[in-house]
Amino acid sequence: MKHYKIYKHPSESIEAIKQGWSWPAFFFGFIWAMIKKMWGIGVGVLIGWFALGVIIGLISLGDTIADPLINVVGFIVSIIFGINGNLWREKNLTTRGFEQVNTITAANPEGAIALHLKEASATQ
Repeated sequence: MKHYKIYKHPSESIEAIKQGWSWPAFFFGFIWAMIKKMWGIGVGVLIGWFALGVIIGLISLGDTIADPLINVVGFIVSIIFGINGNLWREKNLTTRGFEQVNTITAANPEGAIALHLKEASATQ
């Protein structure tokens, strides 16, 4: 079971954010950020990768140094995304008008939302 924070928008939209490590952010990086509507992070990383490629191309480090360097940088960026991905999502949701309304323990995000809705309907 995982812990989820439940966020609700005034338009009745509900999101569940898992606490801790984010595997989707680790594996998909800037693509994950764009899908989750975190445009600044997604575009920033994409531009960073492009700039790194240009810099390495201009310096002409050669394949013996350039390939391992890109791999190490990529792995470090993936770890940063994995550690911070869910925190970034929480900040993004609050800037978009969502408010945290509950914390739920569930097996998956859909289950967390279902439990939240069940609890909310029981209190009314």
